[in-house]
Amino acid sequence: MKNILIKFIQSKNKCKHKNALQFQNEGYCPDCGQYLVKNYYLIRCARCDIKREAKLAWGEIVPKDKYCANCGETEFYIEKLDSINFIDSKYAIYLKEIANEIKNLHPHAQIWVEKEEKLKQISMN
Repeated sequence: MKNILIKFIQSKNKCKHKNALQFQNEGYCPDCGQYLVKNYYLIRCARCDIKREAKLAWGEIVPKDKYCANCGETEFYIEKLDSINFIDSKYAIYLKEIANEIKNLHPHAQIWVEKEEKLKQISMN
């Protein structure tokens, strides 16, 4: 009970990012200035691997139903997706998460600096 109360108090002080990432998958939160990334999560049954509907409870992703409708198993695992298709949208949940390192967001981008060389001044007389 004490842990639930602590989580509740901590969640009240944090930015909820309600105005962020309306139509894009990454960007800055207009309320707090943090760089955010939208991540999608799917819950699957640990026994039969079928998709299960997910919900967010106290900051954790859990299945909507206690038991799998296909096999009756309670165990599950969470699968993280980069993007989502129309069929998975019923089962998936998305979270707006703070990106710790912006340099890791775009692994294909490269930056390089050429060595500076002293240029000789040429005068035209």
